[in-house]
Amino acid sequence: MKRWLGVALLIVCAGSVLAGAWGTGSFENDDALDWAQGFEAKPSMSAIVAALEAATGTGYLEAPEGSAAIAAAEVIAAIAGKPSPKLPAGLAAWARKQPKAEGLQRLPLARKAVERVARGEGSELRELWQESNDAAWQASIADLEGRLSP
Repeated sequence: MKRWLGVALLIVCAGSVLAGAWGTGSFENDDALDWAQGFEAKPSMSAIVAALEAATGTGYLEAPEGSAAIAAAEVIAAIAGKPSPKLPAGLAAWARKQPKAEGLQRLPLARKAVERVARGEGSELRELWQESNDAAWQASIADLEGRLSP
């Protein structure tokens, strides 16, 4: 009995160590949270632009870069005056200090990045969500796209 209890405990502990965040919201996955944490440590518009531009290229777009682009687009939406109520507090505070014109100027880049992540060929994040057939992720993306609209 003790042996089975030990095995069960090992499985539970290993599962909790390996478990990551994977939700439909812009900041409900480890990659976006990692990007947000790095951004909060050293916030800059150039970091946002780099994340968005990485998603607008022509090569295969890995999920981490796609998630970072979605997170960066959320910051642009916030700067432009249309923040998500789920935007992490540190990002929201930084965005409020930025000139609205900065966000408005970068709306086209943010829209292009989100379009590529959500519907582009060669987007791993899109492929992963297609496999799960999750309409909630598409709804989250549609909400972001609405807030990125002029």
